[in-house]
Amino acid sequence: MQKFFKDINKKETVSWAFFDFANSSYYLLIISFVFPIYFKEVIAAGKFADFWWGAIISISILLGALFSPIVGAMADYEGTRKRKFVIFTLISVSGTALLYFTGSKTLLLTSLIFITTHFFYELAIVIYDSLLIQVSTKETVGRISGLGWGLGYIGGIVAMLALKPFYGGGFEGNLDSVYKLTFPLTALFFLLFSLPAFIFIKETRSNRAKISLIALLKIACKDVFATIKEIRKYKNIACFLLAFYFVNDALVTVFAFVPIYAKTTLSLSVSEITILFLLIQLIGFPSTVFFGLLSDKKGAKKILLSTITLWAVIIILCAISTSKGLFYVASVLTGLVIGSSQAVARSWLSKIIPTDKRSEFFGFNGFATKVSATTGPVLFGTISSITGNQRIAMIALLPFFIIAFIIFAKIKE
Repeated sequence: MQKFFKDINKKETVSWAFFDFANSSYYLLIISFVFPIYFKEVIAAGKFADFWWGAIISISILLGALFSPIVGAMADYEGTRKRKFVIFTLISVSGTALLYFTGSKTLLLTSLIFITTHFFYELAIVIYDSLLIQVSTKETVGRISGLGWGLGYIGGIVAMLALKPFYGGGFEGNLDSVYKLTFPLTALFFLLFSLPAFIFIKETRSNRAKISLIALLKIACKDVFATIKEIRKYKNIACFLLAFYFVNDALVTVFAFVPIYAKTTLSLSVSEITILFLLIQLIGFPSTVFFGLLSDKKGAKKILLSTITLWAVIIILCAISTSKGLFYVASVLTGLVIGSSQAVARSWLSKIIPTDKRSEFFGFNGFATKVSATTGPVLFGTISSITGNQRIAMIALLPFFIIAFIIFAKIKE
């Protein structure tokens, strides 16, 4: 264990990793499972429910994309990464709790609450990712990134099991208000396990004099545009962001629509979907930590390309599944790579960006991944709504992984 945390502050590092444990409750129950089903069948019930869900996911992520580089540059200039991270997280937690007040005939209100909540969640994640460099070294960044993602899957399991009594019975009739209690309780879980990161991660302030918000915003925008003009100096980073653009587009879409796909196309019950997600989470923890260690030893590029290949196989299996058994096979494979691909990509990026621009470049990474995620969900929702066939929408994601593989293969490690 001492070797695992070699040359780093164990308390600060574990506290950082526990934020993945905390936010997994939000991502799993609000983005991937409990809330999407409620949104489709109660809030936006009808033919275009898939389209509406894809639209609000895309809008919230697009807003996050536009602001991520600027917020990152502001954090780099001021050195106030932790403060911004805490504020953005608290706003997201509050919005999650407010989802309790949604229901039928509240499509506009729900959309506004969700878009605001997810927007600040995305900003919090950008700052959180940039803190990886602070809590690790170049020799340990892969394993620490993997530890965070791995703890995220344990957090997802704990949250799902703890809150199952509330969502497990569905939302028919009198169960509606019980089902919705899942949302504020998810917010409580998110907040509670974020506290170690709030308390123990150190703030590394800049020595620069304090300036007004307007002046800071101008400097941040200037820095962002200067970086864009000098992008040729950062060719590896530019190619990385382009490749991850395609990977993330497909992944966000899969995460957003898998429960809906499982229930609509394969007729799985809420209980069966719960088992499916628990299976993915159980496999996700050890595999993510293992692949993180492996990337430190063998190189992030090889590991990332392997996980992308497996994602392509998973998409094909999901699209052709006519039985629950084959879909569960795809779920087992998903557990192997669901966190590994993103953890390895995060550690690889942290190794190739300039330290003094870490939040800004993670902001650009946030921009690339968020802009990409605005097209996939809308594409899936549109194809599904027009054709009435979610299998066609699923197979449409395959080219995203193929393109990403080709670009990543050309990047120098």
